Amino acid sequence: MGGTSRLIPLPSFLAFVLAGAHFWRADWPSLTVGCGITALLAWTRFAWVRQLLLLTLPLLAARWIWTTAQFVQIRQLLEQPWQRLAVILLSVALFTVLTALLLLRQKTLQWYCRKEDTANAQTGAMIVCLALLLPVWFMNPQLLVLERFIPQGGLVQIILAALWAVLAAGWLAGRQQAPRARMRLWRLFSLVFFGQLVLGLAVESRFLLTGSLHLPVPGLIAAGPIYRGGGWFMLGLFGLSTLLVGAAWCSQLCYFGVWDATAAQKSKSSPAPVWLPRLRLAILALTLIAALALRFTGASTVAALSCGLLLGLLLLPCALLISRARGYASYCRGLCPLGLLGQWLGRISPWRIHRIGPCCRCHACIRVCRQGAMTEKTLESGTPTMACHLCRDCANVCPKQALAVTWFGRASSAAWAGSAFTALLAGLHAAFLFMARI
Repeated sequence: MGGTSRLIPLPSFLAFVLAGAHFWRADWPSLTVGCGITALLAWTRFAWVRQLLLLTLPLLAARWIWTTAQFVQIRQLLEQPWQRLAVILLSVALFTVLTALLLLRQKTLQWYCRKEDTANAQTGAMIVCLALLLPVWFMNPQLLVLERFIPQGGLVQIILAALWAVLAAGWLAGRQQAPRARMRLWRLFSLVFFGQLVLGLAVESRFLLTGSLHLPVPGLIAAGPIYRGGGWFMLGLFGLSTLLVGAAWCSQLCYFGVWDATAAQKSKSSPAPVWLPRLRLAILALTLIAALALRFTGASTVAALSCGLLLGLLLLPCALLISRARGYASYCRGLCPLGLLGQWLGRISPWRIHRIGPCCRCHACIRVCRQGAMTEKTLESGTPTMACHLCRDCANVCPKQALAVTWFGRASSAAWAGSAFTALLAGLHAAFLFMARI
């Protein structure tokens, strides 16, 4: 592109610099940081950046108009001249609107041309992350770690989370790199989770979600509120997650499951015992009954914690050894009661792996599935069993691209369902990653 084309981002850059100066003067340093980051991003050539600018510039214009109305009203009450002030501020608002319109030109489309295939998923992930975290900041900002240490730090944390959601969506949207990216992001999520737990216990209690300890055992998300008679936040969060992305909670957001999946990948997959799903159902029933029994017998917290440790922290190492030796995720498939709840709730979610093209019978999808969801029968029916965790490894490994994420199994939805699902998943990942969790 020529020298003139290189100036295409300049109006957007100036619009956000002006907005940043305004927010700094209004004592909103966190929004100033956001405007500064966006101003710099305007010079990149990623397609999602153009979508970001198109979404935010009209909001900035509306902010300038609102500010104009406020200042004019104040000047009128004080009987001071206001006309010149109104002209200046409305001129900035008009400049911001014109900047947004310039983004619709063909030359601008050609400038922001990188990663066009993942732009919708990346922008969607950013919107999902903001939609999850902004209400948290308005209702209870202390759920954001930085807010506990730095005034308005929560907004900076939300901005960083949104940017991370964009990056995660870009990695997860690529068919070839998605399986490896999924495992790396999943491990990072778990490491941050347990790292924050250690910091909360050893350094500063403000790193903990509520300031008090809850055992990080997935099964206790369901059993804990029954025993305590309250504290339904984590269970509600789990329910919301599974409604949004189905059983993918188990393949990307569970801080225990990642190590089970990692262990299973060390060996060639072998058939799991047929009684393994029934064992998990029995453990779910036992978990809920034990929670009720502990509550109504007035058992001490120490006794309840001991049961929780036995349920998760002691059984997990044994399961990991089995997973590593047998090549299937034994903890997820046979011991985790929350995963079973996730499968049931996941059936309400609209996302389904479905065959959208002819199968070449290479069985690559069967070999890569560590949950036993892909079998000869499922190849005939075109959809995996309820054991599917929506990890999408089968779809990514298929040489014919015959498997895809769909909306309620409709093959015609595959064109957009994959991007929408990736956006939801990356947005949830980023939102949970940047929150205090224990």
